[in-house]
Amino acid sequence: MIRIVGIERNPDPNREFILLQNQGALRQLLRGCAVLPDCQCDLPANSPALHLFGDETHVVPGAFVMLHTGLGAPRWNVTRDGSRVYHAYMNRDVSVWHAIHGPLHVLGIQHTYTERATPALTLR
Repeated sequence: MIRIVGIERNPDPNREFILLQNQGALRQLLRGCAVLPDCQCDLPANSPALHLFGDETHVVPGAFVMLHTGLGAPRWNVTRDGSRVYHAYMNRDVSVWHAIHGPLHVLGIQHTYTERATPALTLR
């Protein structure tokens, strides 16, 4: 279960971020998860603050995800205290969270359906 554990609002997009953590007991696939402010749930597709993770990476229990507003390339890092942090970037040139206050939501994957390469049952 990925949860928001902190937010750093800043008018400079390169200094603004949201800190998430996998607080569950299983590793989580980040791809398909989203972060969205409550105030923009009515029209989420039009929200400039919506971030949908496309990263094909797994977050192990206890690891952190730092979602930066600014520009950068995704990467894993280890902090001085030994915590694993995945740095993801929204690649925006303007601040997103500085002007938005109120609840933020993490939307997770409930189910994924994938077509099988071969039929599950063979009928004769």
